[in-house]
Amino acid sequence: MKTFAWSCGMGAVLCGLLSAGATMAAEELAADMWPFHHKVEVYRSEQGDVTVFTLRLEQDFLAGEFDKGSFLRLHATDDRAYLIYPKETKFQQKHAEFYGRLRGEGKVNLKLSFEIISENLDGSRRVTVRQGNIEVPIPELPDPPAAVGPKSIYLDWARQQNLYFADLLRYYPEESFYQYCILQSQARYGVTPPPIPQGTPNATALETDLYQVVTGSMAIQDSLQRAALSTGGRMGDLNTHVSTLRPPTVRSLPYEKLLEEKRTKEKIEPKVHEMSRMVPQDQYFAHFNSMQSLGELLDLSSQWGNNLLRLFTVRAQDQRLQPKLEDQLCLRRDPLTKLFADQVIEEVGFTGADPFVLEGTDVTLILRLKQPELFDKAAAGWLDEVRGKYPQMVSRTFNYRGHEVAVHYTPDRMVSSFVARHQQYAVYSNSHRAIRRVIDAAAAVSPCLHDALDYRYVTTILPPSAAANSGYFFASEATIRRLVGPEAKISEKRRLQCFNNLVMLNNASLFYRLEYGKSPQSLSDLIEGRFIDPKKIVCPHGGAYAFDAERDTCTCSLHNRLKYLTPNVELSVLNVSKEEAAEYDRYKQRYASFWQKAFDPIAVRVTVEERLKLEACVLPFANGGFYEHLRRMVDKNPRPLATERIAPSAVASVLMVPGREQIAEYLNGIPGVSETLRADPTLTDLKWVGDRVGLHFCDGETILQIDPTQLTPTSVPMLGEVPLETQAAVSALLMAIKLPVYVTLEVENPESAARLLEQLSQQIFLKQSTLLPGIQTVMDAYRLPDYKEHAMYVFSGQLYAVKVRLHVALVGDRLVAATKPEILREVIDVAGANETQTPTEAHMLWRFNRGGLGRLHDDAQLYWAEKSRVACHRNIISIYNLRKLYGTPIDEIPRLSEAKYGVRYFCPDHGEYSFDAERNQIVCSVHGNREDSRQNPRLDRQSSFSQFIENLDEVIASLRFQDDALITTLEIVRSRDKEK
Repeated sequence: MKTFAWSCGMGAVLCGLLSAGATMAAEELAADMWPFHHKVEVYRSEQGDVTVFTLRLEQDFLAGEFDKGSFLRLHATDDRAYLIYPKETKFQQKHAEFYGRLRGEGKVNLKLSFEIISENLDGSRRVTVRQGNIEVPIPELPDPPAAVGPKSIYLDWARQQNLYFADLLRYYPEESFYQYCILQSQARYGVTPPPIPQGTPNATALETDLYQVVTGSMAIQDSLQRAALSTGGRMGDLNTHVSTLRPPTVRSLPYEKLLEEKRTKEKIEPKVHEMSRMVPQDQYFAHFNSMQSLGELLDLSSQWGNNLLRLFTVRAQDQRLQPKLEDQLCLRRDPLTKLFADQVIEEVGFTGADPFVLEGTDVTLILRLKQPELFDKAAAGWLDEVRGKYPQMVSRTFNYRGHEVAVHYTPDRMVSSFVARHQQYAVYSNSHRAIRRVIDAAAAVSPCLHDALDYRYVTTILPPSAAANSGYFFASEATIRRLVGPEAKISEKRRLQCFNNLVMLNNASLFYRLEYGKSPQSLSDLIEGRFIDPKKIVCPHGGAYAFDAERDTCTCSLHNRLKYLTPNVELSVLNVSKEEAAEYDRYKQRYASFWQKAFDPIAVRVTVEERLKLEACVLPFANGGFYEHLRRMVDKNPRPLATERIAPSAVASVLMVPGREQIAEYLNGIPGVSETLRADPTLTDLKWVGDRVGLHFCDGETILQIDPTQLTPTSVPMLGEVPLETQAAVSALLMAIKLPVYVTLEVENPESAARLLEQLSQQIFLKQSTLLPGIQTVMDAYRLPDYKEHAMYVFSGQLYAVKVRLHVALVGDRLVAATKPEILREVIDVAGANETQTPTEAHMLWRFNRGGLGRLHDDAQLYWAEKSRVACHRNIISIYNLRKLYGTPIDEIPRLSEAKYGVRYFCPDHGEYSFDAERNQIVCSVHGNREDSRQNPRLDRQSSFSQFIENLDEVIASLRFQDDALITTLEIVRSRDKEK
């Protein structure tokens, strides 16, 4: 079994031997009684800061089989000996050796233990653990100072440490600290690093991630780290002015003309928010009529975002966004909610320049006050609370365009509050540049969102609601243009690179602590000790790095620090390197091939109640054919798509309105159907066919699992690039093979449909064809006994040895074909169900039905639980490293992890991390660790899966094309009974 930690306890080993049925005895031996010879050598550098020893063990030529199966282990008896490698070893060719570091003066005692395995008289195994002490003298420095002993010992020790870390990376490939130590070992020790088990990061994929719209910084940190330490940190001279870079070509719709048509032809006027006069035209804007609706949406987005994101990233790390923003802005969410209830505040909105919330972005909160005096009194209390938490907070004021701005801040931006008043509005921002932009918009010095033509036009299609439980989000075309422009893209790319540099510098400080048992006092300690290479860790934006000894973390003079990175709105990009210019050009090409087809102004109307509804308006895309391609898949007019008559066991359903012509074409392609249609002139024209179809995946048992989070564009030998759409279609086909599935097809003349079934059942057995050379397809059909006065048929097709059966019936105005007869009977049972909800007018509808999860429930829970367990285990090695390096209680780890990586680690299933001193391991109370991995086999009401899935009944997403827009709606139906 792999040793989990840096030192392995004898207790676990001996317990393992006992469990194997061995008897055990322990003997303490003097060094001259060991069955091998030993030799100690020590090296001490000329400066005296490095002392290394090696213990070499040699067996004589009469040594027996002992050397092949017995482990040797070397342990320090005090902390003057440390970093001893290997952790355990065996004799190889009668030779074994250990290497370790020394500090202090005098002599150090080490304990060597080894096993002798023999037999008792009764034939059972006998294990004798022998151990003894070895004395290692720490040499004094000669006068004048000179090195003592051969330096090769130091190099061999460094190689052993590298091998140990590389071995650990096989088990923890995501642990960037071990990776950093290996990559830096050439500069630190002068030894060539071993290959890192994880594959070399793909340069193209890494560049793509750096220029994504939303990128998880920690998700690409290890790849950035390897790239920076392998190729260097500099991108070349910044000698190209950013104005020479052209943004992607984005053509606008004729909004002025469209608005005029709305006014004259449809008598519809824009319905914009008055608060939008405070919002810069090129920033997103979210408006809510109550703090409660905003709070519920934030809670839901946090729960769904964290849980669903974990399925893709397999990470359980908390950035603690709400507490961070509450302290930064000097506001408190719960009291704000109460002020709304007391009618002190009427409206709330927030705006920002970019979506990079987790790393650090500008956030500006705008409150419309009804009772300013009461609000000021509450705000003063919140400010006092924050001042008590951060005694170093500075308060002052400055004037800007006739507005007094109150400033409260700390140098590390944990508090960064800029407060201003404009008419009846109170404005809170965490950025000095952002609040100036808001004041500019309010004072009509710069364009405001209120006057943006795309915003005004979209509100004629999807107007905001005045209901207290509603909200509205809008990102203008100007916002999208700015976000994809060279300044914003390169600024965020540089910020991500600086984020990686800060993590690397913090890894270097941990590396320093590993060797010296203390943190560095300055960046000079790391540079002079060659723990970092200042030529490779360079801020691409020109910032200077430093080490904050008080908070034990590294900082950048321009980008600040982890979790509190300087918002992009405060960063200016004037000149870029040729490499950056080429990267941006490649980004534009990627954008033109995909994203450019899918981005236009974005509007979302929110209704927060038991049935949470998000309605998004997407305008006909002016920049590509994606919109038209989607539009051609469906009929001109939307139709009511009801969900009440779907079989109760249907977990996932897709309803669609392709139109009569496309359905007729589909029917004609089914083997045997076209011949039957031609044989009956009353059926041939297919005018009796409707315009709606449905595909439903039902509850069932599975063996093969398809993980949709793993679908990515990939290349397959002989096939080439396989796009996501093709992979999804193949996955759906595999799901249809292993799960019960049924298809519904609407008919307008049930008599014609019934006649088709009857005639098809009589003639299909005559239909035979050859799909593959030498392999015939055999068709067959027969009728089953009627069920509740519904004629039931079975149609089958056999290709070689593979046979598929479809159970078909006419149920009301629908033809239904199911792979299982019980599913068909379910559909018949619910055929007369009354609609409790108004059917959704749409062209397409997707539905997830939690109530259908029966036999699939355990599979879904197992899939979720496995992701949660892996995410939990990824945290354990990082927690262990911090615990061992700092010797701190486990409850201090969150503070350290925030300082070093900007996150806190947590178990998704509410497990508690603890340190097992006997085994020298970090253990989760729910999942154990990777050596002792555990997972609950049954449903745990406290699990993240239970809390996520049990709180909803169904999720419905729909698309509806209008003449002037595409309306997409997501409805989340929350459970009425949270205890069930």
